[in-house]
Amino acid sequence: MSAEAQAGPRDKTRRVYDHVMERIVAGDFAAGDPIHIGTLAGETGVSLIPVREALRRLESEGLVEFEFHRGARVAELGAEGYRDVMQTQAVLEGLAVSLSAPLLTAEDLERARDLNALMDAAHDRGDFHAYNEASLEFHGLLQSRCPNHYLRDTLQRGQLRVAAMRASVVGYRGEISERLSHEHTELVDRIAAGAPAAEIEALMRAHRTGTLAHDSAGIAERAASAGSAVSEVDPRLRA
Repeated sequence: MSAEAQAGPRDKTRRVYDHVMERIVAGDFAAGDPIHIGTLAGETGVSLIPVREALRRLESEGLVEFEFHRGARVAELGAEGYRDVMQTQAVLEGLAVSLSAPLLTAEDLERARDLNALMDAAHDRGDFHAYNEASLEFHGLLQSRCPNHYLRDTLQRGQLRVAAMRASVVGYRGEISERLSHEHTELVDRIAAGAPAAEIEALMRAHRTGTLAHDSAGIAERAASAGSAVSEVDPRLRA
């Protein structure tokens, strides 16, 4: 029996969904790029139906858009949509990590430190994909023992979406990496020291909102640069 036949409809749709998300995160799919349904079906080993279902789900989340007679493409994501997602993620992740922290083992925290070191190394060599992968695992690990299963599952589904939006909207901004590394270290140290849940929640929320503030500044800079470039090309826009 084939892998597709064994998998249920939801599993097939999730396989395509994750595949597209991962390709956006990796930079294989950039904003505005067309998405070919037949190609995705071949890459994921499923029929066209779950591919369409996955793309419709991505459309509902603002990451994919359909154009009449032109098919699907990666959406041009805006600063407001990115802000909304990151603000929500900051609140939910702060709570999840505060609930998870007392249950994390010494091995969990050692792995978190290793992942932070991997992120530093990836930054030093300019490897955005490896940096993002380690970041996803780091944040997932700190949430992993949250006893609220609904909250944990909601965050897990949102993690790739955040990474995809960062890759598409913000791009790789290496200058923030040193600050994030210090914040990761502080967070793990305070968890290891048995800090109160309210402190852990505040640290995690500040970590996410600080990233949002930095990314928002980067988005504004990119928009200003793009506007300057257009003005130089088209004199009519200088007035």
